[in-house]
Amino acid sequence: MKRSLFFALVFLFTLKTTDILEQTKVTLGLYPQIGVNCHIPKEQDLDLIKEAQIGWIRIDLTWNIVEPKPKQYRWDMVDRVVKNAEERNIDILAILGYCPEWAALNGNIHDPPRDVEEWEEFVKTIVGKYKGRIKYWTLWNEPNSRTFFRGDIDQFIEEVFIPGIKAAKEANPDAKIVGPDLAHLKGAKWDFWLEEILKRAGSQIDVISHHCYKSKPKKVKRNLQGFVPPWEPPAVKKILQKTGCDHKPFWLTEVGFRSNKLGDDKQGEYLGKFLELNEKMGWIDKVFIYELRDSPLEPGYGIVSNDRSPKPAYFRIKEYINKRLL
Repeated sequence: MKRSLFFALVFLFTLKTTDILEQTKVTLGLYPQIGVNCHIPKEQDLDLIKEAQIGWIRIDLTWNIVEPKPKQYRWDMVDRVVKNAEERNIDILAILGYCPEWAALNGNIHDPPRDVEEWEEFVKTIVGKYKGRIKYWTLWNEPNSRTFFRGDIDQFIEEVFIPGIKAAKEANPDAKIVGPDLAHLKGAKWDFWLEEILKRAGSQIDVISHHCYKSKPKKVKRNLQGFVPPWEPPAVKKILQKTGCDHKPFWLTEVGFRSNKLGDDKQGEYLGKFLELNEKMGWIDKVFIYELRDSPLEPGYGIVSNDRSPKPAYFRIKEYINKRLL
């Protein structure tokens, strides 16, 4: 009797273990805690991402690219990117905004929209078109930086952010809004912008997001969570706690180190160390590395060169993920 019971338990354990492994293969074939910024990726880019088992991409489906002229949409380009990502089981975080010149207040793509209803219409159109295929949306990139937004905070909140959220949810009630994607720059008053946005629109944000670049991994960690000198803005987590938003999911949607300043090996070392530090912090749900390929505009951030040859950083990330998927 005992022998039969023993073999029965072994059989049940084997079935359960097999079931768990099968679930793991489905949900963790790609690593869902790490993403990479890749603008408008080609198939070769997505192949590299899949090979590294990176689970997410953050891409530019910005208004000026998708609707360069009124009602003339570049759906062929968007369809290609979405289809290629789907075929590789890579999830998408899509950035909307900036304005096409025809819809910009003063003719510059980084202006606020000239007409809020035109902005809402674009958001409803694209979110509705990709309902069931793209769930996570960001409504602007680094609006606190004059490089990307030439309006003030009230214009952003009242004419871009809140109307964009409303339009996205109207088009797809299951859509998730990720934001506000601020640049962690003291001169751009990131702390004031984050606190004000969370006070006025925090209840409407599904996932809070932020960008942080520093010279070393420990400095990134300190600015996200840790002791900051009193003459500096507080750590990001302090503002989340102050505004009562620390219970919400938090994604670091840009972080990176430049190989042209540090060297290729040190870049890989720093990215690996930051991912390990983040794991110990335990409250940042996803980290999106900036970026996949080197860009001539901001050289050195890529984990692969412009010709797509992998750098040590690429292999370091791949190794980090492999250890957590085994």
